[in-house]
Formats: sequence, structure tokens, C-alpha cells
Amino acid sequence: MESENRQKWHIFNPDIELPDNGVFVESRLERPASANIAHRHNHLSILYVVSGQGIIEFDNKKFPVDADSVITLEKGKIHKLTDKPRKAMTVFSIYFDTKIAGLNKYIVDYLFASAEPFPLPLYHSENIKRYLRQILYEQNTKPPGYKLSIKQILSLAILQIYRVRLAQSKQKPSASPTSHQRVKSVLDFIAQNCHEPYGLADAARLAKVSQRQFTNLCRNLTGESFVKFLNSIRCKNAADLLRQTDKPIAAIAFEIGYEDLSTFYRAFNRIYKSSPMQFKTANI
Repeated sequence: MESENRQKWHIFNPDIELPDNGVFVESRLERPASANIAHRHNHLSILYVVSGQGIIEFDNKKFPVDADSVITLEKGKIHKLTDKPRKAMTVFSIYFDTKIAGLNKYIVDYLFASAEPFPLPLYHSENIKRYLRQILYEQNTKPPGYKLSIKQILSLAILQIYRVRLAQSKQKPSASPTSHQRVKSVLDFIAQNCHEPYGLADAARLAKVSQRQFTNLCRNLTGESFVKFLNSIRCKNAADLLRQTDKPIAAIAFEIGYEDLSTFYRAFNRIYKSSPMQFKTANI
């Protein structure tokens, strides 16, 4: 395959030099001319498409890529990334050395077993964008401990991408999800991440529906409003922690997503008809 590509393309070899922490992120807001001709990287790399649309070619195959697409490229893999007319892509390129960066080899090997692009759900893509922006900040400003920070943030980003890839491998291919399916998916995600400060506006945006439609579908799926659904999940987690640990109530409230203790007390009392302390005492 590579010899065929050599005959078909003029190969450009950009030489990316990694810093001593083994990670380098390049933000290609205005992508260089070399991005639209065949080239290869001298390190493992992950491309993340922030916006726009295009085509990536390798191994005599073409794959469409859209915003929030992830592309994993092995060291030396010849590829060509081309923008669609009037839809130029903004791309983050992450170059790294697995060993130096301290990444989990099993997870990295799993991600790079297939180079076919795959999309990230919106709620995951927002986290990846946040991780990448933080890496760029650390990389550019170099605050104390920035090398360790970059390694840790990249590890979290790769772990999240791995989890998405693993989940998608277990799903059967289907048509574009309906609004009902998107709302269910967002509710499942928020249930698993209820400690994060998600509100109705965030949930509706992630599901790509209006707040009114999200509220109606949430009631249809759970029998509760979004606020009651979120409080129920958080307070159930609190009840488990009260039963199983000796953590202070204030610490539990913060851990499950409440920054205001009085709000936690009110929500818990509505659901369990007792204060957290009374609940804990009754379940010792």
C-alpha cells in the first residue's frame, strides 16, 4: 500500500520535534499548505477536527471527516487531509511518545488498531476541546509543573476517547439518532457525571433540542422534570456515601455536585423525608 501511495503522491515529511515530556499539541487554525498534500508524521499522532469538513486519505481509501471527528495515525503513516470547498477545517494535532508521556500502552494500542475516523458525541467533544485548550495553555505559558500537567491532561483526553471508541464498537450501526434517543443519551451521560454543573440549558444544547422539548422528553423518559431527575441521581449517590463511608456531609454534598449545602439539604429532605444526618444515623 505504501509503495502505491509513493507512486500516487509526492510525500512531504514534516519533522516534529517532541519536548522532553513527550507531548506536543499543534493548533492549526490556519492549516499549512502541507496539510493538503500527502505527508506523514514522525510520531504517533491524533488529529481532532474542531470545525469544518473534509476528506482524509490513506491506504488507498477515502474517509469523510466532520467536526468532532478523531483520527489516529501511526508513526510514518502516509495520509492526505483535504478541506471541502468553503468548509475549511480547524484541526488540533497531538503528537506524542507513549512511553515518555507515561500513557497506558494497552489503551493507546487499542485506539491505533484502526485508523478509520470516528465521531465524538457532543458532550464528550466538549471535554476534549477543554483538555486540548488547557494543554495549549500549559505548553505556551509554561507555568510551574506544566510538563506534568500536560501529561496528565493528555492521559485523561486519551482515556475519554478510548471509552467512546470502546462503546461505539459495541453498538450496532444505526441511522442518525432521533431527538428522543439524543435526550436519553444525554440523560444517561449526565447520570454518570451528575457531579458536573449541568443545567437544563446545557442538557438541551447537548441533545440539540429546545429546552421545552428536552423537558417534555425528560418527563416522558423518567417521569420527572430535569431538575428532579438530577436531584434524584445526586441524592441517591449521597445516600450511598452516607451508608458506606464516614465522610462529612459537606464533603459528600460537594462530591455529588452541590456547592451550596442548604440546597443539598432541601433536595435530600424532599426525596428521603429526612435530613442527611438523620438518614445516616438511621442506617448505621
